[in-house]
Amino acid sequence: MKLIDLLVDRQKRQEKYFKNYLKYAALIKKEAGKLLGEVKVFVFGSILRKDEVSRDIDILIISSKLKTTSQKSRVRAELWRKLGFSSPFEIHLITPEEYQSWYNFFIKEKVEIQ
Repeated sequence: MKLIDLLVDRQKRQEKYFKNYLKYAALIKKEAGKLLGEVKVFVFGSILRKDEVSRDIDILIISSKLKTTSQKSRVRAELWRKLGFSSPFEIHLITPEEYQSWYNFFIKEKVEIQ
């Protein structure tokens, strides 16, 4: 298989995520909730800006249980296992404090997943 064939195949597999990103974001929230209890989940970034071509889908997961790097790694690995490792989701796992002290200042547009 040639590189171009691999890239075309990857693009086709990722199209379903971009076309249905809100559906997948709801799945991410459900799975994150199973792992962490109460969570807030937002979609943000280029996927919301219609004047840009998105290369990924940014998902922000906020939970008070995400205090250590190992907790974040475990949750991220479990979510990727559910979504597929080639999915275009860029998963940001943070605490409410991290949101208030950092993300709150640079995320201009976001959609909360209910």
